[in-house]
Amino acid sequence: MLRYTKNMSEAGGRKVLIVIVLVILCVALIGGITAWALSVQSIGESDPVKPQKIGDADVDFIGTPTLKIGQYTQGRIGIGITNSQSYTSCSSDNNICVTWTGDRKLEMTTLQEDGISCYNVIWTALSSVSQELKDCFNMDGHWYGGFQDFNQNWPMNSIQQKMDAYVAQDSYAKMYGGVLERYFVTSFGVGLYIDPEVPLHLSLNENNSSQICLLAKYGKYPYINNDNSLPFLNYSLCYANNIKQIHDYMSKKYIPNPTDTPDVNLFKSPIWSTWAMYKKDIDQNQLEEFASDISSNGFSHSQIELDDDWTFQYGDMDFNTTKFPGAAGMVRRLRDRGFRVTIWLHPFFNIDSNSFLEGAQNGYLVRQLDSKQPALVSWWRGDLAGILDVTNPMAVEWYLNKTQRLKDMYNISSFKFDAGEVNWLPNVYSVNTTYRNPDVYTQKWAELAFKADTDLRIQEVRVGARTQHLPIFVRMLDRDSSWTQDNGLRTLIPCALTFGIIGYPFVLPDMIGGNAYDNSSGLEARNYPDAELFIRWLQVNAFMPSMQFSVPPWIYNNNTLTTISRNFVELHESYISTFLNLARESVVNGNPIVRPLWWIAPQDSNTFTIDDQFLLGNDILVAPVVDKGATSRNIYLPSGNWLDKLRNVNIQGGRWLTNYTAEIHELPYFTKIK
Repeated sequence: MLRYTKNMSEAGGRKVLIVIVLVILCVALIGGITAWALSVQSIGESDPVKPQKIGDADVDFIGTPTLKIGQYTQGRIGIGITNSQSYTSCSSDNNICVTWTGDRKLEMTTLQEDGISCYNVIWTALSSVSQELKDCFNMDGHWYGGFQDFNQNWPMNSIQQKMDAYVAQDSYAKMYGGVLERYFVTSFGVGLYIDPEVPLHLSLNENNSSQICLLAKYGKYPYINNDNSLPFLNYSLCYANNIKQIHDYMSKKYIPNPTDTPDVNLFKSPIWSTWAMYKKDIDQNQLEEFASDISSNGFSHSQIELDDDWTFQYGDMDFNTTKFPGAAGMVRRLRDRGFRVTIWLHPFFNIDSNSFLEGAQNGYLVRQLDSKQPALVSWWRGDLAGILDVTNPMAVEWYLNKTQRLKDMYNISSFKFDAGEVNWLPNVYSVNTTYRNPDVYTQKWAELAFKADTDLRIQEVRVGARTQHLPIFVRMLDRDSSWTQDNGLRTLIPCALTFGIIGYPFVLPDMIGGNAYDNSSGLEARNYPDAELFIRWLQVNAFMPSMQFSVPPWIYNNNTLTTISRNFVELHESYISTFLNLARESVVNGNPIVRPLWWIAPQDSNTFTIDDQFLLGNDILVAPVVDKGATSRNIYLPSGNWLDKLRNVNIQGGRWLTNYTAEIHELPYFTKIK
């Protein structure tokens, strides 16, 4: 019995040993198969440890991918990839192509032409409609372009904007401004352009990050995605030897030239607006007195502009007969005295207007989502209003018929078109023709403005979004009557330069002296600028493409000030041939009329941060005084020979003129000696 038990024990031990051996063999086999599979996968993924290269660009896929192109562009791309190690590669010698399974796909190609290297980056979402695609780049060097801004720093590196939809909005509310393009350029010769169909959100130097971040995403608004398309992010980064070379290339490729020039007289003589002087109180007698004062004080004019408020109700495009009992006769008398008359228009129809009812009944207004009912919006002259559906050709025709009636019945010459920014639209809405990018609204409003006056071309708009082709003046948004960088005088030159770089050469620098209010007062304030600020503001405008008065010089009851003002208007008019030649040049090559100093010295680092001087063309350098109480300033002259027009002396450039005297009646400017 004991022997039998012992034999059984030995047999059981052998069985256990056999089982253990089999288990070890199975584990080894499974491990070997797994290792083999992983090695095959690794071969298919083109070695995830090593970066991939295309031209001068290196992309590293370890963790969050990084992109480095040349010496000056570095960034993190594909931020938010869910599984950074799970990807497959379809790259070749001429492109990078990588797919993260169930997440996103990256395609990157390169183009070499005219000494320029360009890299096109396309991210495509693969997960969901709500997915976000985000790339961030260091803001190395000095950056320019983009958008109108409340502070309008030049260069723009110190501007801080949190992540927000990159669409035309109200810069006075410290949003991205109403003149806006998806184009940036840097002092290192780098250009960035983002596809207009991308549902783009953008941050600039957020939390002092010194980065520009691009984010593609769909939400409830403002980008419209009725077909539930997956988001994509598409942009081009291009490189050249210097900033001028890259700007010439990028603007030629991405920015259309104006098809023609605005009216000659707008370049020559001032516009006179009623806004800052009279605000809503303007009436027939005051308008005619204003015109008389312009003439009696010896000032020229291109036109007189009747601003807010001339109608019974906002939206009814006819004269308030209480304030303007004889509008047709008034305009006739003004015309007989040589004044062209323009009036203020906007896309809003307050609910108490007759036009609101007419527009709502005919489907001419932006509608509530999936409804025939008009959507109600608020604006600065009404809490409940409809807004024109500019995507509806019949609505546009209806609106233009009203403008034509004003011309026919009252002999109105043209119009000042206000608003048009995306932020005045409802958050969600329906329109006649659906678009993904809400900037289409801004674009079509500006195009409507042009259609209202294709012959004289003396209208103005305050918005621009892919409308560089229009031969009309684009006005800066209302400026406060202050010296500061907070929407005051200090922003005037940077804003004009920005407009020019993003393709709007016909810049109207708003009203001389500002709008007689500051950012702490309401629209009706009449806080006129002091005499010094008024004169220095006028001097900045003297070499801008157009001048516009609203605070008239004679309200200061100072004959010397009035004479100084007249002298600077005459100085502006003496350069009319220069303005017109530059305007025609912009039609041919898209060059701005007002140019930064780096335009003629793209490798001179002194020119990259100068925000209080500008060039008129290539041969006139203007250096106005823009600081309160100052009677001198430092002036930089790029290389070359320059004639000091105040002192009538020749100066060799490539250096600073320190403590250059400029008394209150003096505007320093220099002409290039060829």
